[in-house]
Amino acid sequence: MNIGEFLLRRLAEVGTTHAFGVPGDYNMSFLEQLEAHPTMRWMGNCNELNAAYAADGYARSGKPGVLITTYGVGCLSALNGVAGAYCEHIPLIHISGAPPAHAVRDRKSLHHSLLDGGYRNVHRAFAEFTEYSATISTDNAVEVIDHALRAAFRSRRPVRLELPSDLPHVDIATPEDILTVGDAEPAHRDVLAAAGRLSEMLSGARRPVVVFDAAAVRWGALPAIERFCAQRDIPYFCTLPAVHYADPMSEQYQGMLPGSAGQAIFDDSDLVITCGFTRSDVTTACFTLDFSGRSVVRLEPTYTQLSDSTVYYGTTIDAVLGSVDTAARPRWWHTTPRGQADEPDGGELTEAFFFGQLQRFLRGGDVLVAETGTSAQNTVGMSLPEGVSYINQSSWGSIGYALPALFGSLVARPDRRHVLCTGDGSFQVTAQELSSVIRHGFAPVIFLLNNRGYTIERSILGATSAYNDVADWVYPDVPRAFGIDDDRLLAAVCTTRSELRDALAAAADADRLVFIEVALQPLDMTAATAAVGEATRVFDYGVNGPPNR
Repeated sequence: MNIGEFLLRRLAEVGTTHAFGVPGDYNMSFLEQLEAHPTMRWMGNCNELNAAYAADGYARSGKPGVLITTYGVGCLSALNGVAGAYCEHIPLIHISGAPPAHAVRDRKSLHHSLLDGGYRNVHRAFAEFTEYSATISTDNAVEVIDHALRAAFRSRRPVRLELPSDLPHVDIATPEDILTVGDAEPAHRDVLAAAGRLSEMLSGARRPVVVFDAAAVRWGALPAIERFCAQRDIPYFCTLPAVHYADPMSEQYQGMLPGSAGQAIFDDSDLVITCGFTRSDVTTACFTLDFSGRSVVRLEPTYTQLSDSTVYYGTTIDAVLGSVDTAARPRWWHTTPRGQADEPDGGELTEAFFFGQLQRFLRGGDVLVAETGTSAQNTVGMSLPEGVSYINQSSWGSIGYALPALFGSLVARPDRRHVLCTGDGSFQVTAQELSSVIRHGFAPVIFLLNNRGYTIERSILGATSAYNDVADWVYPDVPRAFGIDDDRLLAAVCTTRSELRDALAAAADADRLVFIEVALQPLDMTAATAAVGEATRVFDYGVNGPPNR
C-alpha cells in the first residue's frame, strides 16, 4: 500500500468521512487519491482559514475534522483556525502538502517558501498550536500517522502532518490491524484514592456544588456529572464555554456562572468541585467569579487535584465521580425559579426583541450556530428546546468563525435543521463560504444582524467611532451573487417587528435556504451586552482609559 492510501485508510478508520481545504500544487497528488477513495469525500473551501473553521465545526459533531492545505501560504492562512481549535479542545487533523522530499534535502529555494532553503519554519510556527507535528517520510509514515491520530483524539487538539508532494504514491509496508483511538484506561488505584478523599471532603462539607467547563464536555464527562449530582442532590453549574450542554430540565442544574439566578447558591457553598475548569476571563467574567473561602477539588481529564495540592495522576472525571460514596445528602439549597423574560415594551425592532423571537423559533433537534459578538452574548442566556446543539467559539472568539463552521456542521449533520445567527461585521470576514453552502445544496436558516458595524466593540469603546463601522452591503443579494436560483432562496429584510414575525413564520418549515436580514441600530444592545462591554473597557484599558463615546 502506498503512503497516501494508508493515510486515507487510517482517517476512515477513526471515523471521518470528509476533508476540508484548498488545492495547491504540493497537495494535489494526495487529493487525487482522496478523490478515488470509496468513503472519503473532498469538501473544497473558498480559502484555508474558512476551511479550518469548517473542519472545526465538523469536528464538533463528534467526528475528527480534517483540513488539507498546501505548504507555506496555505498553512499560514489556516493558522488562526487551527489555533482556535487548540484553544477550544477540538480534534483537528491538518494535512499539509509539502515540497518534494528531494528538494527539501537539497535546500532548494521553492515558491511558497521563504526562499532561504529552510523548511522547518512552518513547523515552528505551528508548534504552539498543535499537540503533535511531524513530516511523513518513507521510514516513519506508519508510526507518525498512527501517533498523530491518537494524539488528536486523546488531547482533543489539532495535530499536523506534512506530506511531501513526491511521497503519496510511494509504496510502504503497512500493518493489517485497524487503528483504534480512545482515552487511556484510568489508573485504578489512583482513581480509588482520589474518590476516597473526595468522599471524605463531601462528608465534611455542608454546601457542595459542582462547576463544569468545556473540557468536561469534550471528554464526555457530562453524563457522569449529571448522574453524580442527581444521586446526591448537589447543585451544578456550567461556564460560558460549556453553556447549552447540560439538561435544562434537571432539578439540580442551576445555569451558567457567573450571573445566573443560582449565583447565590454558589456564593453560599463551602466545597466546589470543578470539572475540566480553565480559569480565564471568559469562564469567570473578567475574574469576578470568586473561589476564595471554600475548598476546591479539581477534576481534570487526566488528573485530580485537591485543595491541599495533593495530585492523583491517571484519573478521569467520570471515573472519579463514579467511584465516590453514593450516600444520599440532605438538600441544603433551594431551587431557583426559572422564567422566560417578557418581551420589551414598545414597537421598535430591537436586538432584545429579535433574540426573544429567535428563542421561540428554535425547536428540538436544531443546531444553533452563534457568531462571536452580540449573537453569542445573547444566545448563551436563552432557554433552548431539548436536543438543540449549540456551536460557538466562545474562548478564542475569532470573528467570521460561525459561517464556515456552519458549513462544516451541515456536512457532518445534514439531517438536522441548522440556524445561524451572525452580525454584519463578522459576515463580511468570511462571507464567501456561503457559496460552499449553496454549492452543496444545503438549506440552513441564516439571520444576519445588520447594525452597520461592530456593536460588540461599540459596547466597549468607540461607540460612535469610525473604526467600528463597516460597509452596508445589500445583503439579500449576496446569495444570488453566489449563484443560487430564486426558487431555492427565501430572502427577507426586516425593519419592523411585524416584518420579523412574518419572516419567521415563512422560515419555520421552509425547504430552501433562508436568509433574513434584521435591521438594527448601531447602538442598540441588550443590557447584558452593555454591562459586559463596560466591564471589559475598565479591565482592558484601566480606570484612566478613554471613555466610551
